Amino acid sequence: LLHCPFLVLQTKGELLAGKETSVIVEFTNPLKQTLENVTLRLEGPGMLRTIKKQFGRIPMNSTLTWEVKFTPMRPGLRKLIASLNSDALRHVYGELNVQIQKP
Repeated sequence: LLHCPFLVLQTKGELLAGKETSVIVEFTNPLKQTLENVTLRLEGPGMLRTIKKQFGRIPMNSTLTWEVKFTPMRPGLRKLIASLNSDALRHVYGELNVQIQKP
């Protein structure tokens, strides 16, 4: 691989303390093979507990999209961090700084 693959994170809608929102984690498989035993992990200190999800397989050039709903409880600057591991590709990361507003 010429470049290290990464995860793209984006939030939907306003980020208000005490109001449910969601984050979308996206990953496109850059390899010329199917990724097997894919596990995604998402964490957001101060916003959501660590969540792990098994995805099994991602065919080459396919894009995986995972939406996670959460309710941030406190306003302020926070960070969402996602990571992906599989048999052929490990330690793929993405992160997003988010500003949680007061309601």
